[in-house]
Amino acid sequence: MPLDYTVAVFDLDNCLMDARAVGPLFEPAFEAVRQANQGALSPQALDQALQACWFTAFDLVAQRHHFTPAMRAAGWRQFSQMEATAPLQGYADIGLLPRIPLRRYLVTSGFRRLQNSKIDALGIRPWFEQVLIDAIDAPPTGAGHGKQALFEQILTSEGCTPRQMLVVGDNPLSELAAGRALGATTVQTVRPGVEPWPLADHRVDGLQGLLALFSADAPRAAADTPPAGADHRF
Repeated sequence: MPLDYTVAVFDLDNCLMDARAVGPLFEPAFEAVRQANQGALSPQALDQALQACWFTAFDLVAQRHHFTPAMRAAGWRQFSQMEATAPLQGYADIGLLPRIPLRRYLVTSGFRRLQNSKIDALGIRPWFEQVLIDAIDAPPTGAGHGKQALFEQILTSEGCTPRQMLVVGDNPLSELAAGRALGATTVQTVRPGVEPWPLADHRVDGLQGLLALFSADAPRAAADTPPAGADHRF
């Protein structure tokens, strides 16, 4: 990997922490959606949609899985008030983050209160130059919601080009698509439950693989096959 990168932008959920580490926290929202379903989705389709909430922001899940307005509103009310109050554990390799030899930013999508509470429960905020929340429950700016506008904001503040930015995350619907659209280098973390995306510039199984990309003698650290037990959750 070239050594002229300046900035690394990280996703949070299923990149630095397993989103399911919050345990039963999402259950009130899931139950509210089930109660509002009223037969609109089959039990199997509804279960698939709720499982997708662990991997994709709720607004996209509601759109892609054709939630009724009542289902979306019921889930929204619960998620928008939700907070992680107990300490959280990231993936076992999260302690490698300070060793990434670039200026680091954290950009995560979701409900502002929930995402901020997870970051604080992990205790990782000091490891980043800045934490930016693509808050789906905040009024849209002129650029609307989405990570691409936040990536562009980082590029402007850092005075660098997209080619000097690494975008590290799991989701082709979110940070990886935004990074690719900008012309940044995309690195997909193929954590358990994440399907490898063939359009990512690199695919790694964790932060150790990311660090290996900075070694001049290291072979390409792409994970060409998903880890055992991986399945499609988008």
